[in-house]
Amino acid sequence: MSDSGETLLHSLLVPLVGRRLLLPRACVAEIISLGRFRLREEEPGWLLGDIAWGEHVVPLLSFEAACGDPVPEISGRSRAVILRGLSGRLGRGGMAIICQGLPQLVRLGEEVVQLDQGSLDYGEAPVLCRLRVVNETPLVPDLEKLEGWVADLLGEPAADL
Repeated sequence: MSDSGETLLHSLLVPLVGRRLLLPRACVAEIISLGRFRLREEEPGWLLGDIAWGEHVVPLLSFEAACGDPVPEISGRSRAVILRGLSGRLGRGGMAIICQGLPQLVRLGEEVVQLDQGSLDYGEAPVLCRLRVVNETPLVPDLEKLEGWVADLLGEPAADL
């Protein structure tokens, strides 16, 4: 809490291609480089493959592609945001979203966060809403939906290394 007694939400602004995600800090286990990962050949295209994280192997996905956009190019700035599992359906490792650069840690009070009323229909995209945060309009992803999609596709949790 701040000196005024205001409750702050510790979050990460995650850079993607053409947008940003706003993730609660508590959902993020770690940000890692794309050192060791294995690409998938099968559809859907948004499930890119698997990435090694500690003793685990977790599914690596493209949020952009999950929203119907092209899979972004992987560059030297690309990172993986390791997300904690919410339902337990993916095992202890969770899943990873590829991002384009390092996320920015932000502390948000309710006076700087508003629902962006301009875009409320996201179709099947794994998006809960879009917020207006000062000069940004990040998306809030539906992590439970994403986790469900991955679990339904993969069945069993990915094997540990």
